[in-house]
Amino acid sequence: MPVTREQEIWALTLSVERKHGENGARYIAQRVTAFEQSGPPEAVALWRQVQRRYEQLSPTSKN
Repeated sequence: MPVTREQEIWALTLSVERKHGENGARYIAQRVTAFEQSGPPEAVALWRQVQRRYEQLSPTSKN
């Protein structure tokens, strides 16, 4: 069964959480900023999607 785009984004999100722990939000914000400054718009969009999903993992999330 092929992996969906949604599954890819969640896989990246969970990878960031495992690798960066409580610094994950900062890491994601740095990626967004870096791509906003000199990257393709698709990369900015991807990392913003990761950011939204990462926020859903937070115990203080309002979702």
